[in-house]
Amino acid sequence: MKSKASSFFCGAFFFSLVFLFAFIVEAEERDAPPPALNPFLEAEHSYYSGDFDKAQLLYQYYLNGKPSGDRGNTALYRLGTIHQKNFSCATALRYYKMVLNRAPALELTHDTKFGQAQCLFELEQHDEAEASLKEIVFSHPDAKKKWEAKIYLGRLDEKRLDYKKAIEKLKVIYSQSEDKTIQDQTKELIRQIVIKNLDKITLIRFSKMYSSGFPLDQILLRLISIYRDERDLEELQKTITRFLQLFPEKSERLALESTLKQIEENKENKLRLGVVLPLTGEMSLNGQQVLQGIQLAVNESNLTYQGEELETVVKNSASAPIEQLVEKLATDPSVIGVVGPVLSDSVRDLVPIADRYHLPMMTPTASSSGLAELSPYVFRNAVTRKLQGKYIAEYAVNRLGLRRFVILHPTEEFGFELTDFFVKEVESLGGEVVSVIPYERSQTDFKKQIHEMGGIDDDGLRTLVNDQEKNNIESKSLGQNGQMSRPLVEMGLWSGDEVQNLKVSLELSYDAIFLPGFYDKVGLIVPQLVFYNIDTATLLGSRGWNSPELTKMTGKHMRKGYFIDGFYAQSKRPEVVKFVREYKNTFGEDPTLLSAQAYDAAKMFVKTIHSGAKNRLQVKKELLQIRRFQGVSGETTILPTGEAEKKLFAMKIVKKKIVEDN
Repeated sequence: MKSKASSFFCGAFFFSLVFLFAFIVEAEERDAPPPALNPFLEAEHSYYSGDFDKAQLLYQYYLNGKPSGDRGNTALYRLGTIHQKNFSCATALRYYKMVLNRAPALELTHDTKFGQAQCLFELEQHDEAEASLKEIVFSHPDAKKKWEAKIYLGRLDEKRLDYKKAIEKLKVIYSQSEDKTIQDQTKELIRQIVIKNLDKITLIRFSKMYSSGFPLDQILLRLISIYRDERDLEELQKTITRFLQLFPEKSERLALESTLKQIEENKENKLRLGVVLPLTGEMSLNGQQVLQGIQLAVNESNLTYQGEELETVVKNSASAPIEQLVEKLATDPSVIGVVGPVLSDSVRDLVPIADRYHLPMMTPTASSSGLAELSPYVFRNAVTRKLQGKYIAEYAVNRLGLRRFVILHPTEEFGFELTDFFVKEVESLGGEVVSVIPYERSQTDFKKQIHEMGGIDDDGLRTLVNDQEKNNIESKSLGQNGQMSRPLVEMGLWSGDEVQNLKVSLELSYDAIFLPGFYDKVGLIVPQLVFYNIDTATLLGSRGWNSPELTKMTGKHMRKGYFIDGFYAQSKRPEVVKFVREYKNTFGEDPTLLSAQAYDAAKMFVKTIHSGAKNRLQVKKELLQIRRFQGVSGETTILPTGEAEKKLFAMKIVKKKIVEDN
């Protein structure tokens, strides 16, 4: 029996060792590269499938076995190409050199040398790249690779700033190669050299070197663009005329003929301000308000003493595709800028035209985030959500001395954005947002959210105080464990087990509530806040508050309310008083925020002309110099992005009336 037990123990021990060994091997295999019957073939499959990360691992795994011969050379070459695709040219170059040191097959040698030359080019080792490329042109068996090497040689001259030689080399390739891909590539490279690298003097010199054909057409088009930007009408007419004579079939013909016609019609050589607005259809009222602000600003421009005249060229964006209308304006060299469009999507659609024609474009209404950053030629003078959130936070902290905030916001895009900008600004100023609470747009009862803010109705307060007194319980400190409020007993007498003549209020852990909603919801929320005894906090809002309906809805419940807006027609500021008076005298109605912002946008264009700007490039430069412009829509500074930094109007509600506070 003892022998049998011993045998059983040994067998069990042996089995355990085998199991443990198997477990260790399995764990090691999990950490190793994926197992493959043939790692090289699997790597090739991944490579040609475009899964380069997996292919890289498999090639490296395969090379760990130190293979010799063609497959090892191919694996090294593939790793070089993968690193080259990932812009790791220095690493790729090391792999290519390893391949060449192993004396690979002739075809692989050619391909490796080509990859090596490309990497040397990218690493700006120009002399070595040139020697390699010349060798490829001489010896590579693939005709297309030879053409590609010649293209690189032309690009080398461009990198060395020898643009004449670069264009000549690329022009030879364009004319001699029968491969359309090569032709298209060289044509585009020459076009980019002409557009990006050649100054006006060089372009004029080159325009005299060629009598016809490509690249003269590209050179003349670039000169036309420069003369249009500079508003050099004489040279512009000459160059357009020459282009039309030499290239009558080109697609640019109609636009250039239109430019000649625009110059001829403007015999008085007036400066023009383009205006693109919806003047018919569902947005026509907004468009009309914007137009009236622009017209008043231009009428007041007073440029005659400078020997300049400014006229508006108005386009109805509801009548035709907006791109077509703005391109028509952009081809006119006397149009120094555009006010409009009114919608954010339209601004985005017009960015390519503004960039192509170097046309400054200022929207007085579009409010989506990031519009001005889309192009160096896009400007904005409008109250954005960022401006609102930032300004009301700054006003609350620096002017009103508030430090701790709760936010109650609608679950809509504008609500989230205003909240984010408010929080960032409060925190940057050393304040604290203790709670952010959302509500649905469809809500009318805000009990749940107000309870989260620490609100308690009168009955609840009395019950809470009685319980605390009976049980000798002290109120928790505010802010402790998220404590948003606590009862504050102001008066009361014990009578038996009850407190008589109890007067109690609610002490809050925060100073103010930011309500970035529209007046209709804020008008419902404020009375409910008071019902739940949140009546000492300062209430803060955005421009959505600016309606007389708000004071009607809130009545006596709005005790300390402040909000901001981009314009206040009843302001006592001198510039606003004058603007409102002139606007009413001219159009017989009160101006709106849209009218005010458009008036200021046009005034800023006028200011650039007063500063000496006479073409669109000078206008763009002067717009970027605007600092503390005293606009009727607030003091304005144009930032390097083209965005307007504005001091908005701070409003407060006093005795059921909205008045200016700053």
